[in-house]
Amino acid sequence: MKKLSLFLSILISAIFLYLSFSNFNFQETLNYMKHTRVEYIVLATIIFVFSFFLRGIRWKILLQNSGDISIKTATSNIFIGQMGNNILPWRMGDLWRVIMLKRQNRVSMVSSGASLGTERLYDGITIVILGIISSSIYSIHMRMLKLLYILGGVILGIILLLWLFFKFFGEKEGKFIKNLLSGISTLKDPVKFLYLIGFSLVIWSVESLSFYYFFLSSGFKLSILQVFFVVFSLNLALLIPAAPASLGTFEYAIVFSCKLFHIPKSAALSLALTIHFMRFLSINLVAIIFMLLLGIKFKREIKELEEAANVQDETA
Repeated sequence: MKKLSLFLSILISAIFLYLSFSNFNFQETLNYMKHTRVEYIVLATIIFVFSFFLRGIRWKILLQNSGDISIKTATSNIFIGQMGNNILPWRMGDLWRVIMLKRQNRVSMVSSGASLGTERLYDGITIVILGIISSSIYSIHMRMLKLLYILGGVILGIILLLWLFFKFFGEKEGKFIKNLLSGISTLKDPVKFLYLIGFSLVIWSVESLSFYYFFLSSGFKLSILQVFFVVFSLNLALLIPAAPASLGTFEYAIVFSCKLFHIPKSAALSLALTIHFMRFLSINLVAIIFMLLLGIKFKREIKELEEAANVQDETA
């Protein structure tokens, strides 16, 4: 089953890479890359990395009922986990985060896994908000809004189910239930829920700012709504189960967005490759630094990940 899913993810990436690279002019793409303004690339990359430190702060808040987790621990795990998603199949970086937190702070894997799911939920709500704000400026907005309504309905349904779970199981004494509730505890507090939605909007606004400077590096000055649309389109594409680092789907989302802004395909492909490479490189470098500081051995971690993944398969 694993081999089949890996093959399918590679096939999906190959298809989207083909769509991204079809009918492009190699020389023009190379020329756009040569004339890229490096100072804006550096600034955009720094802003992007900074957004991950904000994610570390948010994850610490999400884990506050699971123990005293330091910002350093939460942030380092975010970076290392994302590096895992960049280089390992099946988004094993998420499992890596859970395993590291259990080893470092003895946090239950159920609790940290639930908090990770809650993190994704906040991101989903924020992306839907950005999509609604930005999609209204394009002729395709009605179809896009229908999709947004579906996504919003799914998210609201998940929140309702979680609220009902609190309602009926909140007083249970079972260890599993307690760990699960601690991981999603922010969802039952309206004030904290709204605070984290606001904090998530800040995170995604910062990441959107990095895209603004990436585009500016090639001489394209997008409006804030256009940048939000790029971020929204990219995150929709990243839902597709492609190869590690979302190879292919990432490039296609950028090329697709640029087409709506009448940016030449050669320039779009240059931007897509530059943005993807800088994001990949920066996250992995910071993650490696954290691993060196924390004395984490890569080979040992991979072995533990494989064992944990095998246990999950056997359980399933």
